[in-house]
Amino acid sequence: MILPIDEKWRIKSDEYCWHIQYLKGMRKNRQTGELEENWVSRRYYQSISKAAHGLAELELMSGDTKTLAEALDAVRSVSERLSMALTPHIEIID
Repeated sequence: MILPIDEKWRIKSDEYCWHIQYLKGMRKNRQTGELEENWVSRRYYQSISKAAHGLAELELMSGDTKTLAEALDAVRSVSERLSMALTPHIEIID
């Protein structure tokens, strides 16, 4: 399963754990010669909730907030992005 968060981050699962991945850039596929996204795993977690929490921490630690008010705004922003990305979107078809 791959859960896209934004253009830079995603959470991916395999049979063992959840990975926080970042987009490192584009690379050429050796077999087809086509360009493809190069996602790299940065951290590993045993549950989706821990992975989401870990991604929020990564975003906050790498930010450039200078005041408590900026830090609280960053927390709110990260929480909203993760909430939107992880909320199922169901399309109803008549």
